[in-house]
This record gives sequence, structure tokens and C-alpha cells, in this order.
Amino acid sequence: MTALYIILGIILFFVLLLSVKFRIESEYIDKFTLKVRWLFLSFTVYPLKKPITLKEKEAPKQEEAEEENINEKKPNPLKTFYENQGFEGVMQLVRDGSDALGKMGRSFKKHFIIDDLYLWAVISKNHDAAATAIEYGNVCSKLYPALGYISSSYKLKRYDVSVESDFIGTLSSAQFVFNCSLRPIFLINAGIVLVFRLLFKVVLKILLSKPKKTQESENEDINNSQNIKGGAV
Repeated sequence: MTALYIILGIILFFVLLLSVKFRIESEYIDKFTLKVRWLFLSFTVYPLKKPITLKEKEAPKQEEAEEENINEKKPNPLKTFYENQGFEGVMQLVRDGSDALGKMGRSFKKHFIIDDLYLWAVISKNHDAAATAIEYGNVCSKLYPALGYISSSYKLKRYDVSVESDFIGTLSSAQFVFNCSLRPIFLINAGIVLVFRLLFKVVLKILLSKPKKTQESENEDINNSQNIKGGAV
């Protein structure tokens, strides 16, 4: 009984821990920065303190080359599925996969919160007043409908957008602040549901698809069955 209480306590601890929101903070004022905060922890994703250096790939050994040759001889499950089900079967897989991703997106959208969305832009086209006015109209016609979609589709707490035209400037410029938050438990749940949907609706259909018999093998099976019937008393 004590062990059961300990297990339940550990599960409850992780559930409470994963229920705490993590926050993503990004901004571009003088330079772009991206940070992730969770509880009392803070990680700077960009800019990195130390640049990542990629190691050079070593030449593949003889054994690895032999394994690759063996793997190349194995039948391709997706090709086998296409030969059996045809184009319509592949399109059904695409529809099932898109449906699973769409359901995950809708579930994710319910719990995704945009805390701050600020954008400041100055439009200028090299001292050309007419070109600046045209560019200003193009930017506004695309930016404000996008902001309306975001505000109606997501939970948006604080936002402000300012677009100005500079008829005597040379280049356009922009600055932004974007902060969002999400509870990890909802992201994990959505990911698990997505994996199971893709497993049963897409992956298993491909893996369980048997190779299609060739015409010669089909004719041979027919001849064998006829011989058996002819020899029966």
C-alpha cells in the first residue's frame, strides 16, 4: 500500500510540474533574442553563447556499406502500399494524416496563449513618396487582416501595432516583441493523441500492406489449383 501511495505521489508531482506554464520570449529591437522560461529556469536559445560546431563525417566503414546494401534490397512499404491501393489509397493516407494534424492544431490552439504582441514598422522607399505610399498600403492590407485573424483565433492578452510612413527616409525598418505561454501537459497530451492517430490510420496501413503478386505467380497458382482438382478422385 505504501508503494502505491509513493507511485501516486510521484505521478501527482509530475502532473503538477507539467501544469506550470513555460514562456517563450522573443524580440527584435537592436538584435534578435529568443528565450524560454519555466519556473525559475531561463534558457537563451538565441543568440548562443558558444557557436555550435559540426564535426566532419567520417568515411563509412565497410560493414556499414554492406548493411546499407542489404537495406536497399528490402521492399519499400510505401511503394508496396501504392502498388496495392493505388493513387486513391495514398490520397486517403494524406487525408487521414492531415485530419490528425488538424485536430492536434485545434487542441493546441485552445491552450496556446499570446501574452504580448507588439509591432512597430516604418515604411520608406528611397525618398520616393509615391512608392512609399504604395508600399504602405500593401503592408497595411496584409498586416491588419492577419492581426485580426490572430486576435480572433488565439487568446491574445496584450497587443499593439503601429505602421508609419516615412516619405523622406531611405529604408524600411521594423521592431517586434512576441511572448507566448503554454502548459507542457497539454502539449504532451496533444502529441500522444497525434501519435496514436497516425499509428492506426497511416503507419499500420502502410506496414501491413502485403506485396502484390505478379502475373506469373498468379498464373502459377491457378495452374497448381487446376492440377490438384484434376488429380482428385
